[in-house]
Amino acid sequence: MAPVVDGYPRPDRDRLADLFLTLAAEASPSRRERGVADLVSGRLRALGLHVHEDETGVAIGGDTGNLYCPVGDGDPTLMMAAHMDTVVPQGPLEPYLEDGIFRNRRDTILGGDDKAAVAAMLHATELLVEAGIPFPSYELCFTVAEEVGLLGAKHFVTDEIRSPLGAVFDSSGPVGGITVHAPTQETIHATFQGKAAHAGLEPETGRSAIVGAARAIAAMELGRLDEDTTANVGIIEGGSAINIVPERCVVRAECRSLDQAKLAGVLAAMVDALQRGATEAGVDVDINLVHEYAGFKLSGRSSIVRLSKAAVTAAGLRPALVTSGGGSDANVFNVRGIPTVNFDCGMTAVHTAEESLELEDLVRLCRVVLAMIALAPGYGRSRR
Repeated sequence: MAPVVDGYPRPDRDRLADLFLTLAAEASPSRRERGVADLVSGRLRALGLHVHEDETGVAIGGDTGNLYCPVGDGDPTLMMAAHMDTVVPQGPLEPYLEDGIFRNRRDTILGGDDKAAVAAMLHATELLVEAGIPFPSYELCFTVAEEVGLLGAKHFVTDEIRSPLGAVFDSSGPVGGITVHAPTQETIHATFQGKAAHAGLEPETGRSAIVGAARAIAAMELGRLDEDTTANVGIIEGGSAINIVPERCVVRAECRSLDQAKLAGVLAAMVDALQRGATEAGVDVDINLVHEYAGFKLSGRSSIVRLSKAAVTAAGLRPALVTSGGGSDANVFNVRGIPTVNFDCGMTAVHTAEESLELEDLVRLCRVVLAMIALAPGYGRSRR
């Protein structure tokens, strides 16, 4: 097995596999993370650690808050985070391990996103505490409702975090990948309001909200617009019956880009298309813009990137700096002034019934976590 750091424990494959299966068997859709949170906090408290749960659950209409746990007695050198929620399972969760690969027996998600990271962070902490060896102090954060807009991280009181550097574990590429550049996302909620009428008797007296939405969407440029920018219409809801001219239609869309100027242009074009579509159809439209999260770009010379590359190398892997098209809790922590990378965790086909995770990748991930803890003090305390 590849070394991590001399004198540090190595992951126990059987214990790590059992821990992941236990976490994956517990359903935890966004805002309903109670079972997983109790498992996580119970195992940390069994180690004699203090776990604090905040009031985020109340604020977002959920049953669980974010968990925060300092590990060690000194000043922490690193904050590590993973989220406890998953997308909504479409059936029972029956995770199993066969031929070194985790899957779900039922036609639904495995939940490796992000329980692979939760398992790796928990197991690394158990190994360090049980070993009774000196190790640098660090902080663990387990967030809620990441899948529905990074809500847990947005409500997290980051003043509690004393570490100068952060690492989120929540990306689906091969272990060793380190996201250092991620986009900004804007969301559009548009409600078209027309006038209902009987579609067979007097359609000319009605004004179709769906026609307004259709003309707007047809005028938009969607998909991958360039190497930095994407746009998508994801939800269309409207109408009440096939024989009634629809008076209401809701459209939900998004755009994201690594380039702020490009994003501003695409957002303006989408809003303009919505307004023109409404005008052409003779209906009204109410548009609500939501800034979901800001992007980040970390220099290869920054302390957290140098630490991350060194940790991946110490875990016996080849580091790769990655530019992502998606957001994560790392976006929020970076905006809050904590330079934070997002590590690839090895899970594949996330959010689908084909999701899987190799046990060996879970072991690799745990080695990276251990190496991050061991090496963090050598990379300074400046937040750069």
